[in-house]
Amino acid sequence: MNSTTQGRISFQGELGAYSHQACRETYPDMEPLPCPTFEEAIAAVRHGEAKLA
Repeated sequence: MNSTTQGRISFQGELGAYSHQACRETYPDMEPLPCPTFEEAIAAVRHGEAKLA
């Protein structure tokens, strides 16, 4: 994570998917965290691995 990153945002999908694009456009200063399932994206927030999902 670089100094301009405001944390991580988890999303269901892979890098390059529409959900990844939506995260980058909506939260450009956050580091994307791809997850295979919606449940894992939410779990990343619960476990402190991401600020948003």
